Amino acid sequence: MKVSAELIDKYRNFNVEHVEWWDSTYECFSNDMQDVGIDVERMFFSGFWSQGDGACFEGRVNDIKLFLDRNFAPSDYPMIRKLVEAGGDVYVQCGHTGHYYHENSTAFSIGSDSFANCLETPTETHQQVANALDIALGMELMDFEEDAIEIFRNFMRKLYRELEQEYDYLTSDEAVAESIIANDLMEPDEGE
Repeated sequence: MKVSAELIDKYRNFNVEHVEWWDSTYECFSNDMQDVGIDVERMFFSGFWSQGDGACFEGRVNDIKLFLDRNFAPSDYPMIRKLVEAGGDVYVQCGHTGHYYHENSTAFSIGSDSFANCLETPTETHQQVANALDIALGMELMDFEEDAIEIFRNFMRKLYRELEQEYDYLTSDEAVAESIIANDLMEPDEGE
């Protein structure tokens, strides 16, 4: 059955107006983020026709070991890895700020446990070692913060690209024609 170009244009936005068309993209993205140690709590986007459009999400690192293993070389961040091995944690959390929805409309909170709280320190020497490790950890966390923020923002750009691809597909001639036929929206003189 052939659908006219005029009818396709008339129903161009049919697939993106009547349902939350982005649900499957959100779900797949959220699952992908779990695979790299990030728990996505909420997602936001605007698009796809102006310069300020984009996507962002609120979430946190829920598995620092997995996050490190999936996003960095094994030799990167040895103090953070040592802290994790000692039972400590590093916290990375991201929230949305402002009126726009893109990777730069986010705020990050990053912190960590300390070696002094994770290691047994029965002697003064142990306490001095824990303090020295915490100083090295603090210096390493500054670089880690920059890298973690960039990783989160790269994932936000990826989310936007995936949403844009889904939107482009749903508003394509082929997808609109299929929806017209499936929803019996053909006009009487169409399809003959």
